[in-house]
Amino acid sequence: MANDLSFMGSYSGIDMKTVDSLIQAESGKLVKYSNKQASLTTEKNAWKDINTRLSSLYEKLGSLEEEKTFKSRDVTSSNTTKLAISAKENAQLGDYSVEVIRLATSATMTSGKITNTAGKSVNEALNLQGKFSITNNDYNSDKPEENRAIIEIKTEDSLKDIVDKINDKTKVSGIQAKIIDRQLILTDTKMGARTFSIGGIEPGSGSSIVSELGLDPDTTDADKRPALGTGKTSEIIVDGITITKDTNTIEDAIDGVTLTLKELSEVGKPMTVTVKEDTAKTEKAIQDVVDQYNSILSFIGTQLDIGDPSAEKNKTGALVGDSSLIRLETGLRSLMTANVNNGSTSVRNMSDLGITVDRAGKATLDTKKLKEALANDPAAVKNLFFNPEKKEASVEGEAVVAAEKEKGMAEKMRSLIDSYISDKTGIITNKSKTFENEIKDIGKSITSFNERLEKKRANYIAMFTRLDTVMMQAESQMAYLSSQFNPPSNK
Repeated sequence: MANDLSFMGSYSGIDMKTVDSLIQAESGKLVKYSNKQASLTTEKNAWKDINTRLSSLYEKLGSLEEEKTFKSRDVTSSNTTKLAISAKENAQLGDYSVEVIRLATSATMTSGKITNTAGKSVNEALNLQGKFSITNNDYNSDKPEENRAIIEIKTEDSLKDIVDKINDKTKVSGIQAKIIDRQLILTDTKMGARTFSIGGIEPGSGSSIVSELGLDPDTTDADKRPALGTGKTSEIIVDGITITKDTNTIEDAIDGVTLTLKELSEVGKPMTVTVKEDTAKTEKAIQDVVDQYNSILSFIGTQLDIGDPSAEKNKTGALVGDSSLIRLETGLRSLMTANVNNGSTSVRNMSDLGITVDRAGKATLDTKKLKEALANDPAAVKNLFFNPEKKEASVEGEAVVAAEKEKGMAEKMRSLIDSYISDKTGIITNKSKTFENEIKDIGKSITSFNERLEKKRANYIAMFTRLDTVMMQAESQMAYLSSQFNPPSNK
């Protein structure tokens, strides 16, 4: 081929530039293919963007069906350093007087002097040996394996090892251990009027290893006798009612409110807990819907924009004239202004919530009017979006016709959106598949067209090379004939 290319045009004057011009003249259809493929890709991507925006609106509309969106509570404490609070969405509204009389504590035991600790670190062996048990307040002799742990001490164990062994059995014994100034501190993991015992010691008896660890309350050696602290219940007074609990986190004193006791109240100065409706979450959820609706309508507008037809280089949207998109735009705008028969006379449409839609379809939320609607009838606001009411069945002739409830605005809009974004039957899904198939088919056509052009190029090169060969042969023959008819003269 390289020799053909170098020879081509040497007699005919038809070189590769001529071949390129011929190929270029025939490649106009390739440009149409490429433009069509690019256009389909742009349309596909536009619908993909619309799908994403619709999915977001679908989720935001769904939040308007959740109880927590409309029953959020704002709860405050007059003294958060002494009393922390939190509330569920169904917490009982009102003001409550709370006085913290006593905090709950856990039973504790601080060891006396431990044998062989003098001059040693907590990591050095104590040369103590033996077994002892830890039994908590929940012990049941019928199930001795529960709530009683047996701890075995070996001569190579350090104070740190002993603590680790006790803590390894915490799930069974319910007792945790730690070291403070080379003393053992044992603490019940539960609070309240409880206690625990070490080694099953009874008054007057003794145990060598327990005594050596300073955990024997009956030892005659005062230095080795442990300090005991019995657990206590918490005590509070709520609106004059005294309540005691085995914890400082009380969840059932006030319905739906959790009280966390931190410090005692000042004498004669009860604290105030206030539970009231919190509409901020509801307002944000509705504002999010309005914002996402506007985002979709704005994007749809750009995709359907016909631009300026009189302009020389008019630029239009990617989906101009698309009937599916026009129906979507019309449906969304219609639902934002439609009435809903939800049994309420105060909230029948979005405008009753302060949501207005201008001629271009853009929605605006008047938060002041929304607050008023939520204050007057929060249930009606919720029912505007998701209507739980059912119409009574009607009788037609001898047949009883079950009447379906009228769907709320959010229900209707989600239904419309689902018809577009459904993974299986959605309009966008079907369009995407069509786009992919068309783009794939055009890709095959482009490949096939390029192959044909390359064949034509090869044919042109071969044809023009043959022409040069023929012209060369003709010139050679002419030279031969000329030499025969006009022989050189001999002078």
